[in-house]
Amino acid sequence: MRHTGTISALLWGLLLALTGQAAGERTLRPVHDGVERLIWMVDGRTDKDKPAPLVLALHGYRNAERALKQRETPERLGWKRLEDLARQDGFIVLFPHAYLGQWNLFDGLENTTGPDGQTIDDQSFLLDLVAELVADGMADPARLHITGISDGAIMTYRLICLQDTPFAAAAPLIGTPSQAYLTDCAPTPPPALLHLHGTHDKVLPYEGWIFPNGREVSVPEVMDHWRRLHGCTGQTGRLLDDIDPDDGSTVGVMVWTGCNGQDPVIRYKVIDGGHSVPALDARQREDPDRRINRDIDTLGVVWQFFSRRSRVSPQ
Repeated sequence: MRHTGTISALLWGLLLALTGQAAGERTLRPVHDGVERLIWMVDGRTDKDKPAPLVLALHGYRNAERALKQRETPERLGWKRLEDLARQDGFIVLFPHAYLGQWNLFDGLENTTGPDGQTIDDQSFLLDLVAELVADGMADPARLHITGISDGAIMTYRLICLQDTPFAAAAPLIGTPSQAYLTDCAPTPPPALLHLHGTHDKVLPYEGWIFPNGREVSVPEVMDHWRRLHGCTGQTGRLLDDIDPDDGSTVGVMVWTGCNGQDPVIRYKVIDGGHSVPALDARQREDPDRRINRDIDTLGVVWQFFSRRSRVSPQ
């Protein structure tokens, strides 16, 4: 892994945060490269002396006003379903906060420079954070996982496409990588991948889109690239039960076969779904373009996928 941030400052921030909150819950405010960052952490371990799986969960885009408000209530960064699973199954989940609400998905974006000229390097910050929890004996280096929603999914791809990525498995939700990332994407070994996307997503379209900063590739391009990374030679697919026929969408699952490893490439296609993540208990939206599929427990599916995978050292 590459580390360009201040590890000692990260450690100091972690140690300061270990008191004063409910058991297993932490607000972390480490200083990285001269910039105070924010993380909400839920530690579900029952034995604090043993390392556990770690899930890094990256939020989607926030405007600056909303991002500043979240700094006052860091617990709202969490995804309750994933927090509950962490407590139930004994893993650690981190919800880091992007500086002013937007990950620096590409080099050269405005949000790569702070108000006083500091460098804001999310890639280094996130990798340093994970490395610190491994070094501290909290996180199992063979069971590091990452998921992200929308812009968080794009940032997920940036991290798992690094040649020396530390992650065993990834679950990007409703977001695809830029063409620049995918062209040079050759991690060793490649993480297992679960990708979920709606076919009627108008924010980050299933078919891809050309944005001012470059082209976001289509979901089929992503899956074919990952299939080749894992040496997959076949595929199987099925439609899931339409539990809520009133949500306007259904879900199909494609699993690639003949791969190097156990089902390392899986795609969940939300047919007629928009820019939203399915949940069984979701409050339905009136906007037809953002209606939520209620046929699957997405975060439950993601954790089940993660829980069966560990990192294999490169040969």
